[in-house]
Amino acid sequence: MSLSDPWMRHQVAALTFWNQGKHREAATEYWLAFRGIPNSTHQARYHILHGYTSTLRGDYFEATDDDVKNMEQIFRDKHEPRLFRLEAGYTLGVMSYSRSERLKCQEIYHHAITIGEKQPKNSKQERLEQKKMLMLTPGGEQTQKTMKELMDVVLKDCQNNLNGLNKSTTVRSASSLERTVNEATAGGDPPQKRTHVMPIGRGGTSLSNEEINNLIDVGGLQCDCCKCKSKKLLVCQRCKKAYYCSAECQKKQWRENGHKLHCRKDGEFKAEDLVQIARLKNKPELNDKIVRVVGPDKNNEGRYEVRMEGSVKGDKSFSIAAGNLNQLRPYDCRK
Repeated sequence: MSLSDPWMRHQVAALTFWNQGKHREAATEYWLAFRGIPNSTHQARYHILHGYTSTLRGDYFEATDDDVKNMEQIFRDKHEPRLFRLEAGYTLGVMSYSRSERLKCQEIYHHAITIGEKQPKNSKQERLEQKKMLMLTPGGEQTQKTMKELMDVVLKDCQNNLNGLNKSTTVRSASSLERTVNEATAGGDPPQKRTHVMPIGRGGTSLSNEEINNLIDVGGLQCDCCKCKSKKLLVCQRCKKAYYCSAECQKKQWRENGHKLHCRKDGEFKAEDLVQIARLKNKPELNDKIVRVVGPDKNNEGRYEVRMEGSVKGDKSFSIAAGNLNQLRPYDCRK
C-alpha cells in the first residue's frame, strides 16, 4: 500500500481529522476511502468501513440522510460480501433507533440476522469468508481476523440489540468488536441507555405497570395470541406490528382478542391511541414521550391533537405533525 493510492490518502485524512476531534470530517474521509478501494475483498476494506460505521454509531453528530443512504446501499447490495452487509445493517439499526424509528430498527435487525445466519451458498463463498481482514489491536498493532469471525461478532450485536428492543429500558451498547479493537474511533464508549417517558396527569391511568413497561416493545419474539416461541412467525400484513405462529392464531386474535379494533395502517391514528413523539427539532425535550391522541387537529391539516395520559378538565392539549408521531404496537398485542 502506498499514499499514491487515493483511498490511502483519504484514510490518513480520516485519522488526522479524528485526532483533531473533527468526527464529521473523519467519517466523510472514511467513506471516501472505502469507496476508493477497487477490490471488494481487499483486506483493509472492512477496517476502513468499520472506521466509518463506528463513528456514525458514536453519537458524535447527527447522521445525515446521505449516511443512511450509504449504509442502505451496502446493506441491500447482494454482491457485497455478507460481512459488509451485516456491518451496514447493524449501523442502520442503530441510526434508526436514534431517530426514534423503533419498528424500522427491528425490521433491519431481523433482515441482518437472516443474512448472517444463512449457510454459505457454495464452496466459493465459504472460502471467501475464511479470508483474513486487517484489524488493529488496542495497542495499535495490526492483527487479522477471518470474515467469518468478524461476522459472528456483528451478528451477535444485532441479536442483542433486537432483544433489547423488547425491554422497557433499551440499552444500545457499543459493539463487541468496538470493545476489543481500536481504530482511533468510538470504540469502548460506555453503553447508552434510552427509555420511553409516559407523563401521567392528575386523572391517573388504567394501565398497569406491566402494560406501561411494554409500550415500546416491538414484538416478534413470540406469537401474540398463544405466546408460542418455537415457530417461525407470520406478520400482520395491515399493521406490520402483530406476530402469529399460524393462520388460526391470527384469526383468533382478529376476531376474539381485539386486533380488529386496534390494528392500524402505517401513518393511521385514531382517537385514544397511545403514540410516541419523535423527531421534534424545535422542542426536543418532548421526544420519546408517550401521549394520547385526541383526534385530527381541525385547524391544521396533517396534524393531530394529543394530550397527556390522565389529563383532566382544564388541562391543555397540543398539536403535533403526523410525521412526528410514532405508532406503538397495537394494544391487543401488548397485553
